Amino acid sequence: MKTYYRAGELENIGFVVIFARYQDKWVYSFHKRRQSFEHPGGHVEPGETALAAAFRELYEETGIRDCYMIPLWDYEQLWDDGVGKNNGRAFLAYAHALGDLPESEMERVVLFEDVPDNYTYDTEEERADFKRIAEVLKTSPKGYKRVEVCPYDSVWASDFQAIKKELTAALGDLAISVEHVGSTSVPGLSAKPIIDIDVVIEGEDVLPAVIEALGKIGYAHEGNKEIPGREAFSYDGKEHLRKHHLYVCTKDAADLRRHLTSRDYLRSNPDAVAEYSRVKEEGAKRYPFDIDGYIAYKSPYIEKVYGKLGI
Repeated sequence: MKTYYRAGELENIGFVVIFARYQDKWVYSFHKRRQSFEHPGGHVEPGETALAAAFRELYEETGIRDCYMIPLWDYEQLWDDGVGKNNGRAFLAYAHALGDLPESEMERVVLFEDVPDNYTYDTEEERADFKRIAEVLKTSPKGYKRVEVCPYDSVWASDFQAIKKELTAALGDLAISVEHVGSTSVPGLSAKPIIDIDVVIEGEDVLPAVIEALGKIGYAHEGNKEIPGREAFSYDGKEHLRKHHLYVCTKDAADLRRHLTSRDYLRSNPDAVAEYSRVKEEGAKRYPFDIDGYIAYKSPYIEKVYGKLGI
């Protein structure tokens, strides 16, 4: 028997369960021993938070690392003896990409639109939880992302080239250049493994044609997000490419100048690279699931660099 509470209401959370979504389908793992499908989940380890346990269990049982994790509800479950009980917390994870399944008790990961026929637990309770999730989402609950800062990987340069090749083919003469910017563009710099790209165009008069061309290869225009001269684009899919952020900038945009000038400065200053890497790594340790906290922690250093460069 379960009793439900608001997420965060119970203490001593001992177990987590993660309802995961990918491409508008539910993510289930097939258990080797039980020979049936279930959600990822497991015990909270000593010294571990429930949120950290949810990210860990999701990865161990599905291979998913890149996701947005939302606490849904807490629950108290009585044991069969009617005396013992344990507290749990349910999460919803929106996966941005699937990964390789680590060695575990799970055999494979399968996507379903509804509860699979061969489900380990009670099907009707599962469908009731789906409805409960829909109600929780109406309250716009806060979610979390894992802040992952990795040592520099030279493969990021070739990842950029693969993305650039597709963009160049689609844009042709509409683009003056396609620039690899951000931390992954600087050899030796620790970074989140996401490629930042600025497509440089002559002026805003060619933007409609650029939007059309990028739309044909799966990019959706999202506007300038209150940054003049820089237009943001999103995409779905593209699993063959490294995750990336795509922007289109006019050649005289202040944001483009900042990106290129700071990139070139860091590329030629190994001491600055070492210091910035230290700041980023420390920020990721302090704020492992708080991207806003991480950005606030590292911002003073990059602002100091901007000030030094007059940008």
